[in-house]
This record gives sequence, structure tokens and C-alpha cells, in this order.
Amino acid sequence: MIKGVLLDIYINQYSNQYQKMRNDICLSIGHTDYETIPELLKQSALAEVRIDLLQLNKEQLKSIFLKHNNLIATYRTDNNDTETIETTLNIAIESGCKYIDLDIETPELLRNNLIIKAHAKGCKIILSYHNFAKTPSLKELNTLIDKLFQMGADLVKIACKANSHSDCARVMGLYENHLNLVAFCMGNMGKITRLAAPILGAPFTYASIQGKETAPGQISISEVEMFLNSYKFEQSQTTHS
Repeated sequence: MIKGVLLDIYINQYSNQYQKMRNDICLSIGHTDYETIPELLKQSALAEVRIDLLQLNKEQLKSIFLKHNNLIATYRTDNNDTETIETTLNIAIESGCKYIDLDIETPELLRNNLIIKAHAKGCKIILSYHNFAKTPSLKELNTLIDKLFQMGADLVKIACKANSHSDCARVMGLYENHLNLVAFCMGNMGKITRLAAPILGAPFTYASIQGKETAPGQISISEVEMFLNSYKFEQSQTTHS
């Protein structure tokens, strides 16, 4: 009993000590106001700015990317509004963002132009595939990953809706054969994959502001931090036991 209480206290202290230092958690910022963002950035080693889920003018957008040197610029749109995508991501690139995230459906000409501009500025490319209905077969997923790297990705993101536990296992199995990959499942059933991803090989996993999720099944950053810090603590105890 006492040992369990002491362990809980230690884990809580460990989490508080490292919560601002983890670079394997990407805070996805959306559904908030401009004034709140600088404080969020101070507490994050890595963050995704969901430009499409924020009401920002060009000067505010520029200001955000100048404040932090490890940001992902993302603009999702259902209608491939090429002008808005190009304008906003160019501002992010010019202001020093670390990555831009382009969906696989981004028009080829726009995608290639942004890749050239980003690489010229030392900005890396995330090419992403989202399936909000199902998880494709293993063969399809492997083909998609290879295709995205051939299209110019420095990092590939795969996010699929989990409808079964086998969907989760299939996506997690991708780490066995691929590097520079962030793969997980969306939805409630897929939550465990968001926690497991950085343990299995992803450079980071996405987390949300409490109550302001930017994707189905996203977990709050405090919960993700607690899990990963506890896992690291338990691993260190196993190593030294």
C-alpha cells in the first residue's frame, strides 16, 4: 500500500518535472484564440498550428511562427482551396516553421511548389493520409506510405478510423518496416494507438488542449504526458532492478 502511494507520488513529480520538455508529443492547437497561443507554445516542445481551426490574420499567423522554432503548419480544407492553402503555408514557411503538413489530396502542382519552397527554407514536409471511415488493408497502407515518400515526404503521417482491434494492430505493425512515420488510428477504439505510437517508433504523437480536440479520438496533452512519463519511469525501474 505504502509502496503504491510512494510510486504514485514519484510519477506525479516526474510528470510535472518533464511535462514541458517532451519532444515526442505534438500539441495540436485549434479552437482557441490568438491571445492564448503564445502561452501554449511556451509549454510545448513541439506543436501543430491548425490554421484552418483558428481565426488568425496574416500578421498574427506570422507572429506565431516567429515565436517558436519547432512548429508544424497545417491547413485542412474539404474543397482544396489552393489560394488559401498556398498563402497561409507560405507565410508559415517564411516565418520559420519546422514542418508543413500536406494532405495526399493536395493538388500536385501546389504540393510540388510548396515542397520546393519549404526545402529551400530548411522546412520539412509531412505528407499525410486520413481515412475517417475505415482502416485499409496492410498491403494498401504499405503502398500508400511508399507513394507518399516518393511524392517528396520527409515524414509520412497515416491516420485511419479504427473499427476493430485488428485495425489498431495493423496500423501499429507498420512501424516494423517503416521509419520517419507517424501512424495511429482515430476514434475511441484507436486511442491506445496514439499512446503506443512513440513507443513503437513514431518521432511523436499528437495530443490536444483539454476539451479542444482537433481530430476524433485525440487525447489531452496532460493524459499523454502522464502515460509516457509513467512508461519511461517503469522502464527505468525495470532496467535497474
